[in-house]
Amino acid sequence: MIRPIGVLPAGDRVSLASASGLVVVLMMRTIATMRIIAIALFTFAAALPAGAMDDVSRQKAKDELLALGKELSVLSRAFNLVHEVAAPCVVSIHTRVSNPFPWGGQVTAGEVEVGEGSGFIFSADEHASFILTNAHVVLQTNHEQEFVRARDNKPVGYDRLVVQLNDNRQVEAEYVGFDLSTDLAVLKVAIPRLPTCDWGNSDQVHVGDWVVALGYPLGVGYSATSGIISATDRSTGIYEAVRGLESFIQTDAAINPGNSGGPLISIEGRIIGVNANILSRTGSNIGIGFAIPSNLARHVGEDLLAHGHVRWPGIGIDMDVLAPEQAQELGLAPVQAVRVIQVLAKTPAKAGGLEVNDIILAVNQLPIQSLMQFRARVASCRVGEAMGLRIWRGGKLLDKQVVPVDRDEIIKQRAQLEDASGDAHDVELKGFGLRLGTDDRPGLVVTQVVEGTPGDAAKLQVGDRLLHEHSLHELRTLADAAKLAKLREITIEVFRDGRSYWVRMRR
Repeated sequence: MIRPIGVLPAGDRVSLASASGLVVVLMMRTIATMRIIAIALFTFAAALPAGAMDDVSRQKAKDELLALGKELSVLSRAFNLVHEVAAPCVVSIHTRVSNPFPWGGQVTAGEVEVGEGSGFIFSADEHASFILTNAHVVLQTNHEQEFVRARDNKPVGYDRLVVQLNDNRQVEAEYVGFDLSTDLAVLKVAIPRLPTCDWGNSDQVHVGDWVVALGYPLGVGYSATSGIISATDRSTGIYEAVRGLESFIQTDAAINPGNSGGPLISIEGRIIGVNANILSRTGSNIGIGFAIPSNLARHVGEDLLAHGHVRWPGIGIDMDVLAPEQAQELGLAPVQAVRVIQVLAKTPAKAGGLEVNDIILAVNQLPIQSLMQFRARVASCRVGEAMGLRIWRGGKLLDKQVVPVDRDEIIKQRAQLEDASGDAHDVELKGFGLRLGTDDRPGLVVTQVVEGTPGDAAKLQVGDRLLHEHSLHELRTLADAAKLAKLREITIEVFRDGRSYWVRMRR
C-alpha cells in the first residue's frame, strides 16, 4: 500500500497517491442555489451606505434578507430530511483488543479500544442486521497502512467489535466477510430488522450534485457534512500497489478520521458511495476525499452476505491499453482506450461477438477511458446479468451484449481448453520450485510450489500472482515466465489477498 504522510488516528487511515498528500472528500452545490446566496449577500451589502444605515433602509434590508432566507430554507429542509431518513442506519464501530495486565499478583485480562470508524446497515431480516464498512476499519493495519497478517497469511481482525447504534445502544458484532481489493467488509449484529439505508445508482451521479457525508468523526459523535461531487470515475493510484479497483467518487464534503465506512448520501436520501480515503499532509480533511461507488459497494456487500466471498464477473477477454495517440490515428478521440488482444473460446465475449482489436468505448453506456475504469465498470456488473458494450471496429461503432459468468469459471475453462489442445498453459521455473500460468487477470499465477525449494522458503502459495520482476518489469505472458526461468536470481512483486509485496529468490 502507499505510505501515508501522517496517520489517521482512531482506526482510520490516510491513503496518499502522491507526496502532495491531498484529501478527497464528498460535497455538492447547485449553481442555482449559489446564485441565490450570492444575490442575497450582494443585495445586503449594496444596501449598506458608507455611513450608518437609517432605520428604514435597515428594515428594508432585513425584509429582503428574510424573503431570500425563506427560499433557501427549501434546501435546508432537504438536508434536514436526508438526516432524518439516513441517520437511523448509520453506526459507529469500535475495535478492541485484549490487553492482559498484572493485578494483585495475577495476570488479569483487560481490554483496550484501539480504533473507531463508521458503517451503515444495508440489510436486515428476522434474525439479524448487517453492516457494510471499510475493511481497514475492522482489520488491523500497520503504520504503512498494510493489512497485518497472521502466520497463515490471513488478515488479522480484532478481538472484539462493538457497534453503537444511532439510538446509543451498544451491541457486539461478528465478521461475515471482507474483500481487500475493494476495502469493504460486512459485519453482523444479532438484532433483527434494524432500519436500513436505500441504495442509489452511482452511475447516475454528476459533478456538482449535492451530497451529505454521515459518520462518527474524531470521536465527537454522529455528524453530517455537506458538499458537492467534485469528480467521478477518479483513478488516483491509491490502490494501484494492491491491484485494487479504482473508480472513486470525489467530493469536498468534510471527511475526517472516524468517517471511513460511513455513507455518502445523495440529496434524495440514497447511498451513492462509501467514504473510504482522504489525501492529506495532516491526516485531517482539506477538501479532497474519495468514496467507493455504491454500485460496486452494493455488489460486494450483497455477495459477501450471500456467499461469504465476492463472485466477480468475467467475460473472457485479454486486454491492452490503447494510447491516446493510437486512438487518434484510428479516428477516435485522443484519450486512453481499451483494446481486446484475445477472445477466449466458449466464453461470454465469444458468444457476444467480440473480436481481437475491438476497441471498447463504453460499458452499459458509460464511457471507458482507461483499463482501470473498464475493470471497475465490469466489476460493478452482476454474474448472469446482460452487459452492454459499445465497440469501435474497422471505423464503425457497434453495440454488443454479453452475459458475464463467474470469473473462476473462465479461469478453469481456459486451463481445460489448453489441456485439450496440448498447448502448455504453465511454465516451470526449475531451481525455484515454481510453475507459473496465465489467466484473464494481471500478472502470472502460481500453479505449483514444490516443498523445500526457494519458492517454498519465500512462502509463496498456489494462487499468488507475480506482477513485476525488477529487471523484466511487468509480467503478463508465458513468454515472460520463460524469461524468468532463465534467471539465476529474481526479485518479484507478489500479489495476494489485496496486498502486494516484493521477495528476492536465488537458486
